Amino acid sequence: MLKIFTKKFWSKKKIIWGIIILLIVLVILFLTFGRKNNAGAIQTGFAKNQNLEETVLSTGQVVSGTNLSLSFQSSGVARKVSVAEGDKVYQGQVLASLNQSSALASLAQAQANYDKLINGATPNDIQSYKDAVALADINLNNAYNGAFGALNTGYTAISNAYLTAKSVQDTYFLTADSSWGPVYENVNNINNKLAIVKDTINYTNNTSAIDLAISNSVNSLASVLASLQVIRDQTNTDLHKDSVTDADKTSIDSQKTAVSSALSSLNTLQSSLASSKVSLQTAQHNLAAKQSAARSEDVDFARGQVDAARAVLNNQIIVAPESGIITQVDIKVGEQAVASKEVMILQNISDLHAEADVSEANIAALQTGQQIDYTFDALGPDRHFTGKVLTINPASTVISGVVNYKVKGSLENVPEIKPGMTANMTILAAQKDNALAVPATAVRSKNNKQYVRVIDDPKTKKYHEVEVKTGLQADGGLVEILSGLFDNQEIVTYMK
Repeated sequence: MLKIFTKKFWSKKKIIWGIIILLIVLVILFLTFGRKNNAGAIQTGFAKNQNLEETVLSTGQVVSGTNLSLSFQSSGVARKVSVAEGDKVYQGQVLASLNQSSALASLAQAQANYDKLINGATPNDIQSYKDAVALADINLNNAYNGAFGALNTGYTAISNAYLTAKSVQDTYFLTADSSWGPVYENVNNINNKLAIVKDTINYTNNTSAIDLAISNSVNSLASVLASLQVIRDQTNTDLHKDSVTDADKTSIDSQKTAVSSALSSLNTLQSSLASSKVSLQTAQHNLAAKQSAARSEDVDFARGQVDAARAVLNNQIIVAPESGIITQVDIKVGEQAVASKEVMILQNISDLHAEADVSEANIAALQTGQQIDYTFDALGPDRHFTGKVLTINPASTVISGVVNYKVKGSLENVPEIKPGMTANMTILAAQKDNALAVPATAVRSKNNKQYVRVIDDPKTKKYHEVEVKTGLQADGGLVEILSGLFDNQEIVTYMK
């Protein structure tokens, strides 16, 4: 009986109603006690009209508008250093120089050659060039006068060679055998060359004829020498080596030596004549050049030599390219200077600016003309100076993996500010007065929209969400509200 009652009492319908009642009790408890706890977990603030600023902070360095590294353009020993660190110099002032004795001599020589070319040769110069022509002409005539002896020697050598060769032929090569033909042909060749040389020597009445006679004699002697060798070789064949006497063989060898000697003398004579002709032509050309006006190409060349010598000289001095202050000197008199190695630094400390690297995250907010507030580590945090953004380099540099852009700012002309100082820059990127703003933590993003939770009941912290439009992202963690809120409206700034 008890079991039946229990089953009826805990029927399915009653179980469902029991769960519903339990949930209602839990909701009441949450609304009563849990709401108070939630109110304690919410932090609130107020939308306020206030002045807003957006600034970009960066640390840079003071740089001189003139910051020049000076060096010699050639190597050498420093002869003079005319400045010291801290000296004020002017554009064009010579600051230091190397030993210039050799360069000065080269410039003087080049200038003298140029002046001589422009002004023309002196009478003494002309006479010296005429003397050179006369001497070259005498040397050439002497060479031609000596040609007759060499030609006659050559003719005699060929004549004696023919007589010896003909004698050997008539004595040993009368029978038609294998040696007879070569001997006969070469004896005739020697005879023909003798006739050629004789004819040319007989008509050597001018230099051209002498040149032809020498040329014919040289060719004839070379041919005769070859023929004598053929004849000599035939005396050593099996048919004749025993019949031809050693005296006749020696006689042929002697004629070969005489012909070779005559040929060598004529070759030397040809070379001497050629050299003498070139010397005479050169002397005549030089004389004509001195007697005539300077050619434009010669003047240009001489002027180029002067310019080149002057450039060498200028490479051995350092001249101030601009006016300024020498802030560093790294060379002493007597020290060896190396070409293109820095020995001085020239700066203009009255024309200073600051340079800083600004990351790509902040660069979009900057533009030229924006105000800059400076402090300098060397001058203390309480001293402030003003300036403006001068330039923003469009080319980026990567520093420690971060993309940066070089920003240049103007500086006041204050004596305490010096090149190399660390400059702390606060750049005013944007500014709005009496703008409605809330803490950035109050703005929530959802579905590409922005919302702020507005308090309905300050006691219970009950709120609802309001869509807003934001503007300036200001310093101090503030965000400008363009629409959606009004001044002094309480909002949720943080919730656990």
